[in-house]
Amino acid sequence: QIWVDRLKQQERTSFEGSLPPDFLEIEEAELTFLNPVVVKGEAYLADEELILCFDVKASALMPCAICNEKTRFEIDVRQAYHAEPLSEVKGAVFDCSGIVREAVLIELPHYVECSGGKCPERAKIAPYLTSSKKQEETTYYPFKNLDPS
Repeated sequence: QIWVDRLKQQERTSFEGSLPPDFLEIEEAELTFLNPVVVKGEAYLADEELILCFDVKASALMPCAICNEKTRFEIDVRQAYHAEPLSEVKGAVFDCSGIVREAVLIELPHYVECSGGKCPERAKIAPYLTSSKKQEETTYYPFKNLDPS
């Protein structure tokens, strides 16, 4: 929480803390946040806006895209900025947990792969993957012979 009325008397204020993983309100069977989400940053006023600059660290589990084993990955958001108009701040305290939640969710990967991106099961599915060159040879392009000029 940021005390906006205190910012009017000083230039910047630092904030630091950890939020429990349930504040993210994620109810996905395939996505689990393990530890508290750590937030560290500063806030200041610029004209009629509250400016937040913060870093976020979190860790989560998702199934590997190849072998489906639970895989741990880190989310590390650096120097996220947010500007909130003071007219939108109700009262003297601004709760930035919604902003932190958005910063974490935006950084979620679409998929993860175990063993640092080298899943040992990848060799088993290799025969089922097509190369782009082979696909290009079999694809029909009806307008490829047209003169571009």
